[in-house]
Amino acid sequence: MERCIHLLSDKSIKLRLKVLDVLEQCVVVLQNNVNELLPMVHRVWSPFVQRLTNDDPLVVLRAFQVLCRLADTCGDFLRSRVSKNILPKVTESLVSQAPVSAKAGPIYSHTLSYKVQLAELQGLGKLCEKLDLGETDLDMVASTCLPYLSSRQPWKLQDAACSVFYHLNEVDPDATWLILNEVYCPNTYSPPHSSLPTIQLTGMGKHRNEFTDNILQLLQGFE
Repeated sequence: MERCIHLLSDKSIKLRLKVLDVLEQCVVVLQNNVNELLPMVHRVWSPFVQRLTNDDPLVVLRAFQVLCRLADTCGDFLRSRVSKNILPKVTESLVSQAPVSAKAGPIYSHTLSYKVQLAELQGLGKLCEKLDLGETDLDMVASTCLPYLSSRQPWKLQDAACSVFYHLNEVDPDATWLILNEVYCPNTYSPPHSSLPTIQLTGMGKHRNEFTDNILQLLQGFE
C-alpha cells in the first residue's frame, strides 16, 4: 500500500488501474487493523483524490469503486475528506452530464461517460449513509440526483438515482420526503385546526410529468 502512493500518479493508465486494484486489496487485508490502515489512507489520499477527480474516465470509474470500499472500512475517518475533496467534484460532474444523458440515444450506455455516471450514482447514496454526511452535503447530493429521476434518462441511471434517495431517506427521512414533494406532491394536506395556515408544497397540484413515476415509487417505498 505504501508503494501505491507514488505509483498512483504514473503516466500509464494501465499501471494506475493496476495500482487501484492493489490498493483495494490492501484495504480488504487491513480492514481489521485500523491502526495500520488509517495512517496509510491518510498518506495515499492526495494522489487518490486526483484519480477520482482529474483522470481518464476509466480510472475515475475504478477509483470510485475503491472509494466505496474505503467507506465500508473507515467511514468516520473519511467524512470530512469526502465532503471537502470528493463531493463537490463528483456532483459537478453529474450535473454537467445530466443534460447529455437525457438527450442521448441507446448507444450512450456503451460509453465510458455513462459508466462513470452510473458508478457515481450507485456509490453516492451508500457514501452518504456510511459516512453519515451533514445536511449541506445531503442537500447537494439530492439536488444533483433529482434530474436523474427524469423518465428521459437511461433507465439504469434512473434506478441508480432512486437508490440514492433510498439511502438519503435512511439518513434524513424528513428532508428527503420534503425534497421530493417539492418536485411532485401526489397528495393534499389540510391543517389539523382552522386557526393554522394552509399547508402548501411547491409540488402540489402539478400535472404528471417526467419525474412523477419515480417520485411516486420512492414515496411509496418510504412508507
